[in-house]
Amino acid sequence: MAIEPGSDEERLLLGKWIRKGSNLIVGTSALGESYLDPKIKRDETLQTKSEEYVRFDHEVGEQLPHLKGKFRWDLEKYFRDHWGPYLPKEED
Repeated sequence: MAIEPGSDEERLLLGKWIRKGSNLIVGTSALGESYLDPKIKRDETLQTKSEEYVRFDHEVGEQLPHLKGKFRWDLEKYFRDHWGPYLPKEED
């Protein structure tokens, strides 16, 4: 189900996507298009985190089709332009 552009749901989901992808090599792919390069070796913890991110990225791409295919820098700017510089607090 698609999330309405400009909604609080979009803000929360996009903020989570930005936060989750930071410091991951897969985080440089466009929204909904991330993948794991099998040539890159990661320790077990980072591998697990990366696999979770790829699954999450594909889900977010389906929920935010109006942003799918845009790159991180565009989405960070989009987020700042709409909701300011602060990401929503991370939920546990």
